[in-house]
Amino acid sequence: MKSLIKFIYCSVIALAVVSCTDLEEQALDGVIPEGAGGSGTSADLSGLVGDVAALHNEWNRNLGVQEMPGDAMAGPTRGGDWDDNAALRQIHAHTWAPDHPWIGATFNVLMTGIYNADLILNDSSQSSDHHAAKLLKAYFYFHMMDKFGQVPYRDSYDDMTLDAQVYTRAEAFAIAVSLATDALSGLPEKASGGADTPNKDAARMLLAKLHLNRAVFTGEAGATSFTHDAADMTAVIDYVNDMTSSLNQGNGTADGTGYWANFDKDNDGSNELIWALKVEPGASDSKGFTGYYWRMGQHYNQTPGGWNGPVMVGEYYDYFLENGVADGDDPRATWSTPEIISMMGNNVGVQRGQIKKPGGTEDVEDRKGNKLIYTKEVPLVVLDPVAIESAGFRTIKYIPDDFDNANADYAIYRMADAMLMRAEAALLGGSGGNAQADLDAVRARVGLGSISASLDNVYAERARELWWEGHRRTDMVRWGTFLSSKELKPAESDSKYLLFPIPADALINPNMNQNPGY
Repeated sequence: MKSLIKFIYCSVIALAVVSCTDLEEQALDGVIPEGAGGSGTSADLSGLVGDVAALHNEWNRNLGVQEMPGDAMAGPTRGGDWDDNAALRQIHAHTWAPDHPWIGATFNVLMTGIYNADLILNDSSQSSDHHAAKLLKAYFYFHMMDKFGQVPYRDSYDDMTLDAQVYTRAEAFAIAVSLATDALSGLPEKASGGADTPNKDAARMLLAKLHLNRAVFTGEAGATSFTHDAADMTAVIDYVNDMTSSLNQGNGTADGTGYWANFDKDNDGSNELIWALKVEPGASDSKGFTGYYWRMGQHYNQTPGGWNGPVMVGEYYDYFLENGVADGDDPRATWSTPEIISMMGNNVGVQRGQIKKPGGTEDVEDRKGNKLIYTKEVPLVVLDPVAIESAGFRTIKYIPDDFDNANADYAIYRMADAMLMRAEAALLGGSGGNAQADLDAVRARVGLGSISASLDNVYAERARELWWEGHRRTDMVRWGTFLSSKELKPAESDSKYLLFPIPADALINPNMNQNPGY
């Protein structure tokens, strides 16, 4: 029976379980997917947060499909390693197809989260969690609209043999705004150190992101330029203005202290974190995992050791060298303390050049005895026997503490992101914001001087501030740069790549249509 339920889920339910916002009063009666809803036949809020974690805890889900298709991250094939049937190269080069494993896994995670949110919303005994469940459901809707452009739903779960209906992108947008608005009305304000609990600032941030991307989500398929309504931009500004979170200032020091306080072992005390996944190894309520942020790129012989995989693309690193900033002078890309050097030997951020052993004096060698020197240049297929282990700049976004267990909470939303969104919205015609003040504040806290508040400069600052945090693809689509040629993808991409394809198995539902071009 278990295998049958799993088959039904994978073939039908995962593709068609989204409900309307008025489903809350209806009784839920149907097949419960294996692994959904925690234990028994119901979901709980902890399990639903776990669905959010499932989107972020594997590097090739949200991070992979948001950063690698853009200009930030590449996954070169290194000889016979890291090919994965060309999965990484296909994502970066925009040659993926409906059977791509990362795309299918991301789709299924999002649909499972929506299903479990509906289970909670249909259970009156869990009414105290309904506002949180609506926030998380709206969050999953955002990702479905952003990545797939349509959302299956059910008015009722009474007869699971009926095919689900499907919201268009514009219809799903209205539902997501309604859910997030209702969540905002009932959630508590963020408590000190409480970013891991659904809160009003998280709802405000999601609503701001929805309005910032409204022209994309409700516009014509394949569009690469957008007209943003001033009312939407004002809404973005108003939601950010209402936030209680604030930018870390690092005890008044204009260096990397405030920035990196968002990514160290004690980042649960960062007031800049708007919404985060708790990471506390061994704790029953621990949901996130940040260890792959250092494992995936680090060489095997480094401390901590890694998988010798994905890299930061060289042209993306160049953002840190703009406006007269010298190599190594933007602490968001190059940050170290005596403790970090003692523990690892190298800076966190973007690692370049000769790699050192703990203490920072002795050189690391690769497995063949060559000096391990990370180079900026990297092709998508590395064949040179030395470059196989050294090509490409490597990154550490979360500061390692216990090399066997990650201890930094996973940051979903940060106030710096919100401030740069507010700056963008002001430049696009919104009222009540000050783009220059927001841009200056983000740069000043890391010791960098003022640059003019323009859309191009905000775009570049988002690249520097939010690198590898899972926002780049969405930004590039909104700015109309996603299809453009780039260092490792020399040709313009077809407009079909603005959305991912609907996984092939999902098309068993006749109401689901494959996205144009696939």
